[in-house]
Amino acid sequence: MFARRRKHFGTPADKATYATLHTASLASPHLREGLTPAAAGKASRHLRDLLGTAAIAICDASGVLAWDGVGGPYESNHRRDAKDLSAPTLRSGRTAVLGAHDVACGDPQCPIRTAVVAPIVTEERVVAVLVAYSNSTSAALVRATDEVARWVSGQVELAELNKERTRAMEAELRALRAQISPHFIYNALAAIASFVRTDPERARELLLEFADFSRYALRRGGEFTTLADELRNVERYLVLEQAPLR
Repeated sequence: MFARRRKHFGTPADKATYATLHTASLASPHLREGLTPAAAGKASRHLRDLLGTAAIAICDASGVLAWDGVGGPYESNHRRDAKDLSAPTLRSGRTAVLGAHDVACGDPQCPIRTAVVAPIVTEERVVAVLVAYSNSTSAALVRATDEVARWVSGQVELAELNKERTRAMEAELRALRAQISPHFIYNALAAIASFVRTDPERARELLLEFADFSRYALRRGGEFTTLADELRNVERYLVLEQAPLR
């Protein structure tokens, strides 16, 4: 009974809204990785689904980051030309609508006849463009391309914020490592020295603990670690801190 009711749930508008949100959710994780060729390539198929166009391209100043769609036998030409088509919008930040004289190729059956080029902006700076290719251009397609490009801009900005937060956390971690107390180092070495004559084996154990603690605390590679390793290093610290002087 539930399955039957679910089958007829929602109006066509509800279903279209759900499909749009679902498609956006598929693209979002890739865009949160930043606007790299790999991330743009994974997101591009979902972005084309959102727009319903024959093809899309994502370009930055270096060239085409991603292409998805079809362009007939001249597809490689369309893909190559995408960088030049995107250049004015990269410079001006204004959406451009291109006609057949700018886009069309020699194949009369090619689905690519026009294009809408919309800017992708982060921190008020144009970092890339979204190019939507279709057989014809309408006001609805221009608005849709603008909205999708604006949504992509938001996702890319969030990716940049995540990177900044990660860099801030790494900087804080480096600062904490730099604050290893000279007093602690002096006490640890004094404790080890006090055991050298009376209990050489204990001195050796403490020296190894101190070496492992220092290596871990001052390591360069791998800014992050597991909780188990962090707890183990806390144990080393406590062993050295509590070692009595003799």
